[in-house]
Amino acid sequence: MKKLLNEKWLVGFLGLIAAVPALSTDMYLAAMPLIAEQWSVSQSRVGLSMVMWFISFSICLLLCGPISDKYGRRPVLLTGLSLFTLSSFLCASAGNVVQLILFRMLQGASAAAPGSMCMAICRDRYEGDRRKHVLAYISIILSITPMLAPMIGAMLLKYVHWRAIFVVQGVLTLGTLSLTVMFNETLRLPLSEPFYKLLGRYLKLLGNTNYLLCNNAMGLLAGPFFGYLGFSSIVYITIFGLSEQRFSMFFGLNAMVSMLGAFTCTRLTRYVSDVRLITASLFGYAACGLGMLLLGSVHYLYFAVFMAGISYCLGISRPLSNHLILEQVQTDIGSASSFIVFYQFLVGSISMAITTADWARPIFVFGVLAFVVPVIVLMLWPILIRRVCRGHSHG
Repeated sequence: MKKLLNEKWLVGFLGLIAAVPALSTDMYLAAMPLIAEQWSVSQSRVGLSMVMWFISFSICLLLCGPISDKYGRRPVLLTGLSLFTLSSFLCASAGNVVQLILFRMLQGASAAAPGSMCMAICRDRYEGDRRKHVLAYISIILSITPMLAPMIGAMLLKYVHWRAIFVVQGVLTLGTLSLTVMFNETLRLPLSEPFYKLLGRYLKLLGNTNYLLCNNAMGLLAGPFFGYLGFSSIVYITIFGLSEQRFSMFFGLNAMVSMLGAFTCTRLTRYVSDVRLITASLFGYAACGLGMLLLGSVHYLYFAVFMAGISYCLGISRPLSNHLILEQVQTDIGSASSFIVFYQFLVGSISMAITTADWARPIFVFGVLAFVVPVIVLMLWPILIRRVCRGHSHG
């Protein structure tokens, strides 16, 4: 940073840019049933605005990474945040569901820049245990957004129009954009090859089997969580009949538990190995998924408790797994970081499409997803321990 004073400010800034994608999804959740009713369309069609957001976001992540490896993190951030602000105001002006879907796709595409640069800057700047702790602290900061964003969205719905949600998103992003102007480039060795060859850098990543194995296995864990993001308003408001305000409280509570998991990670890594922490969190994830499968449909409190357990376990494992994946690469860090986020959000998009489909027993389907995913990762985990965890077993 051109003078972002100290490390705490830098970590805070990284948390802010990482929060931009979550800001544009979580604040909007409570409005989805209302928009469907206002425009007389199905909730699944309005849900496409969320699904397409994630798809466009995921695709553009693949562009941001190699571009940042050639031109730097700062230009990518400035461009992305500027377009995000513009697209937020366009969403506020949408006249029908088709326009909203299109503008949300633009918003998702522009959110890819801050979404990917956070991890790349962290890899540029930090090493070893320090990076693990910074990733955990960023997760804590990032968890504040799902706590506050739905509450802000519900409050706006109560007193003004749903369009105000997108206006607020645009205004808040302007603040992050002003901080980015002070950002000092962290890329040390820019790529020298021509622009048209940049995407070819992913071929090098495909040859890194340890990176691919670790990323593709651990990235699956994001699926149920993102499925919950698209599905939560349907569960609490439509299925269980809660108000938008009560929905925002449960959603915020779930985010608080995720933050608690990340905080727990910062404390336990001093005493427990990364391998043991990840193993314990995987078993806890699977147990909560099984509870969701069996009891999630009975009462909204059962659903909330088991979802909180899933979020807590994910909060513990995510900083450690992201650190483990980043340790597998030494060059093309922007591309590697973008692909990590791309894969997680691609899995999330598929999960959201599954959970928001018109199922006769939607909570049961979500329970199946929440149980099967950690079981698959647990089956792959012994292979990962042998292949990529050597040297990381003691945190």
